[in-house]
Amino acid sequence: MHLITTQLVGPASTPIDPQLLAYVIRSHAEPADRVEHLRVHVEPGRIGLAVFLLADNEADAEQATRRLCHRALENTPLLAQWHLLAS
Repeated sequence: MHLITTQLVGPASTPIDPQLLAYVIRSHAEPADRVEHLRVHVEPGRIGLAVFLLADNEADAEQATRRLCHRALENTPLLAQWHLLAS
């Protein structure tokens, strides 16, 4: 199992419930992502994600996390003004 952390950045004025956001992001996971667990930490203008995946290696886990984040960002109106922080 691999733990990948990443961040989304966006408007500081948008209040977001971390539990709701974890549910929403998790709903965009596909079986091939092999997501086992997702934790969300919200601060003004920043969302921290910790994604636990059953991947063969860290590079695959990082790619799956990026795909998951991009799907969530593209398909969730709540995240319309947010983007994935470049790693």
